[in-house]
Amino acid sequence: MLHNDNMVPIVGMLIPIIGTIGVFTMIVFLRKYENDEKMAMIAKGITPPQKSSFSVNPSHSLRWGFVLIGFGVGLLMGSLLENIINIDSDVAHFSMIFIFGGLGLLTSYFYQMKLDKNNGVNRES
Repeated sequence: MLHNDNMVPIVGMLIPIIGTIGVFTMIVFLRKYENDEKMAMIAKGITPPQKSSFSVNPSHSLRWGFVLIGFGVGLLMGSLLENIINIDSDVAHFSMIFIFGGLGLLTSYFYQMKLDKNNGVNRES
């Protein structure tokens, strides 16, 4: 007879295994159905759309650059607050990361608006 206490480790081990099998199966079926759809289009004489090449959007790179710089400055300022003012380390680090990460987002927004204005790009949508 199995008791409920003995089932907990077994279920804990099965969750990642079943999850991995599920993700793998999902990827295989998605690829199969995508291929079947393209084959049906070819059979009807329609040219399937080509996958577009990966292009980098400079505004996303700019945004992530400013955010990561803000995170780095936030970590540095959190360490300084922790050592100089003796604030709790978790509070100092998380508050400074969020403050300077948000400032990085604001900076990237205003810098992108300035670039768009100089380049004549209208982003009203």
